[in-house]
Amino acid sequence: MYDPIMTDLARRALRLSPLALLIAVLPLAACHKSEETPAAGTPPAAGAPPATTEKAGAPAAPTPPATPLKVVALTIGKSVGADQKVTAAADTFAPGDTVYAAVGTTGASPAAKLMVRWASVSRSGAEKPAGDETKSIAPTGDAATVFHLARPGGLATGDYKIEVLLDGQSVATKAFRVASAAPPGTGRH
Repeated sequence: MYDPIMTDLARRALRLSPLALLIAVLPLAACHKSEETPAAGTPPAAGAPPATTEKAGAPAAPTPPATPLKVVALTIGKSVGADQKVTAAADTFAPGDTVYAAVGTTGASPAAKLMVRWASVSRSGAEKPAGDETKSIAPTGDAATVFHLARPGGLATGDYKIEVLLDGQSVATKAFRVASAAPPGTGRH
């Protein structure tokens, strides 16, 4: 069975195939232009970058994209180690204790502001500021930053919370309690 419409379509496709091939190959050929190195003692052409002494074919090491800085941990306790991390996590403290907070970050930033806000929390849920502290940091990977809360006469008993802000944005909170006598040897409930 002879179909004149299909034959006409086949002819059109056959005529356009060399054009389609040319359109597909032309951008690839443009990507692989070879650059000629000027002969010794010949100045480079105007507007051309200066010649380098790198070995031909040695690819430049790609620089990995910077990972944005983010807070990945908030740990509170009664002491910190040399690594700037809390040695034993706790959520109940005595009035005379210093409350340490280690804020773990990952990523990089040439200049970031890490802030903590300490607050006492009433039974009704109302918050009363107990202090704040801001540190400028410029980490290039995993890091820990330490903050602390203490009062010369001791902290008032009750519930507290710490809020961590990274460049003004709240990123973590944690609740803790100051009790008349923290149970010995306990840090967590």
